[in-house]
Amino acid sequence: MLSPIVLTEPERLTLQELAAHHLFADFRRRALGLLALNKGHPFALVADILGVTLPTPYNWARAWTAKGLMGLLDGHQGGAPAKLTPALLDTAEAVARAAPCTLAQIDGTVREAHPDAPPFSLACLAKGLKKRGLSCTRTRLTLKKNAAPTSSRPRKITSSIAKRRRGRAS
Repeated sequence: MLSPIVLTEPERLTLQELAAHHLFADFRRRALGLLALNKGHPFALVADILGVTLPTPYNWARAWTAKGLMGLLDGHQGGAPAKLTPALLDTAEAVARAAPCTLAQIDGTVREAHPDAPPFSLACLAKGLKKRGLSCTRTRLTLKKNAAPTSSRPRKITSSIAKRRRGRAS
């Protein structure tokens, strides 16, 4: 069993700043856990309050005693690996630069070239191509507005509309 965590004043202030301002939520949670352990709260209570499993505060305490702050900041993996690999993006970029086409057409060509590729969304494809300097906007066939009225019934002129029209004419 681990002995309670004893923090010096600079370590406590560092962990308070870390808990308040760090970019990643898992680091903020670790700092809060160590601060709670420093106050003498039991490991089970800290785990319950922070919503982690019971071994997790033990691991935080062990890392803190072994490596200090660096032990606490070690271990952030940053999420799942990207499904859209650089090889897939290279193929998509080559297709997009060859001729103007839609994202769906680029997606189809990439999937034909790499049939074993994991599934990815068109939004991820658009983001990856944008990072490489390509624009993924829809091309319009025409910019002219439709001259035909939207409804077949003529607009009824009410007294308030007539008053506004008379006010403009003056």
